[in-house]
Amino acid sequence: MPLEPPIPEELLRAEADRICARYRVSERDAYLALARVFTADADLAARIRARHGQEDVTRWRDYRDTIRRVRKRIYYELRRYYPPDETADRLVVEFERELAGGAASPRVEELRSEFLSVHTSTRERAPHYEEFYESFFELLGVPGTLLDVGCGMHPLSYPFEGAGSATRRYVAADKDERAVRAVKAYANQIGQERLFSVQADLEEVDWGDPPFGPETSDVAIMLKLVPVLARLSRDAVRRLGEVPADRILVTGSAEAMTRRQDIERRERAALRRFIDGSGRQVVGEFRVGNEFGYLAR
Repeated sequence: MPLEPPIPEELLRAEADRICARYRVSERDAYLALARVFTADADLAARIRARHGQEDVTRWRDYRDTIRRVRKRIYYELRRYYPPDETADRLVVEFERELAGGAASPRVEELRSEFLSVHTSTRERAPHYEEFYESFFELLGVPGTLLDVGCGMHPLSYPFEGAGSATRRYVAADKDERAVRAVKAYANQIGQERLFSVQADLEEVDWGDPPFGPETSDVAIMLKLVPVLARLSRDAVRRLGEVPADRILVTGSAEAMTRRQDIERRERAALRRFIDGSGRQVVGEFRVGNEFGYLAR
């Protein structure tokens, strides 16, 4: 944290605490975001330092506008699935280069861990991966063929050489080019016939085409995907319900990605509507950390 805060320390910490109470951000990140903005507005910061103690500077319009600007910036940063584009692109390029020969290396493992920590969805799951896969395999068994729709970076976490060693084919599909490239690079280590990635728009996908069909997958997983699509595209949700799999695992989040807000009831309702609309029946439930869901057949 800055040695010389641009405005009185107690103001920065109080505002950081209020931001942390509302948004899923650390106290340090909230504090630094506030400090950067007040440092950039030297005139406002100087007036605050001069008048703090004589009057309530938090009632000033320009002070309140600055706090709103910081909150808005934090909110939109939290909504990003990736860090700034240049960071994500750099990671993908280095990952492709490291795995071009197919051999494992310490740097490959470092990059794999970095991918899982920078992507919002997988970062949230990271502290619970051991429990996640224990529950996953206990509920589903080890699928021989697995289809991961809206995969993001999740395939990089799959225990191919451990509990999931009997999975002979994992098809990972996502609209995001960076996710597809990262998974494709990782397939050089896992095996191209075993891990396959494809860029797919769920509003246009044809499930009868390879690699999705014509054979049916043992399991299709849609991790924290359905509630998002339900708000964005009915066509995509309808096509998702037609996925060629004997069983599907759909999950949602108990707490919002950005705010400290309980959204489980809303997400659970979206999952149940999707399952009912697909003509399937719930045969099991899943819950690990902030993530919960249903297994349907």
